[in-house]
Amino acid sequence: MVLLRSDEAGLRGAADIDDDGRRRRKPHREGSKLAKIENMWLTPGPMPNGLQAVGDGLWVIDQADNHLYKLDYEDGSVLSDMPTETWKSSGVTEGGGYVWIASTHNYRIYKLVDDGSTVDFYDPPTGERDPSAVGPDTIRPHGMEWVDDKLWVSVKPANRNYLIDPGTMEVLHSIETPGPSPHGLAWDGEGLWCADREMGVVHRQDPETGEVMDEVSVPDPELHGLTYHEGALLVCCATTRRVVRVTL
Repeated sequence: MVLLRSDEAGLRGAADIDDDGRRRRKPHREGSKLAKIENMWLTPGPMPNGLQAVGDGLWVIDQADNHLYKLDYEDGSVLSDMPTETWKSSGVTEGGGYVWIASTHNYRIYKLVDDGSTVDFYDPPTGERDPSAVGPDTIRPHGMEWVDDKLWVSVKPANRNYLIDPGTMEVLHSIETPGPSPHGLAWDGEGLWCADREMGVVHRQDPETGEVMDEVSVPDPELHGLTYHEGALLVCCATTRRVVRVTL
């Protein structure tokens, strides 16, 4: 485990790169609140890309080694470490007795038991492509969140957050994402938080209408995985392995 001091933020997690190859932070987005960010620790895996807070630890799915980790909140120590059959994944959640993973680069949603073995996998929800979206034409699932026995999945390039029935994988409802590069999702009991990597902003959306009720600017580190824990958002950065706490 590697703990971080608060003064290490600028050295280990700038969210962008300038023309000379040097890392620089994204600018604060005008009109959004600037987040108070507390460094926690570095993940053991090389590229953490999805988070889910549960009672006994923090689930982390790693995009590079495809391992599913459960880590201690206090110091990031490894509680469990399991290889998975997923590939370059970007989201993880827990619900219905299973762990669910958005396997981004083979365009699947995996249902796992808690030893990391696969129960089944499914196609992600699909929708009309957003004409403003850039990137691959394939439907790539990213952030995930389990809410009231239903599964939220953030999907590019549709740029929508889908609510699906995990039993049938039927789409029940969807809302447009506020930004062009949605990644992690989190649920605070009333609102759905959606992290946009390109904007460096986390938006809080009304789950029925998609209306943005709040937004928090996180210029550093780069936004990837997202979850809600004890009144704060936890964020991981795939490029630096950092996990930080964002005070709301």
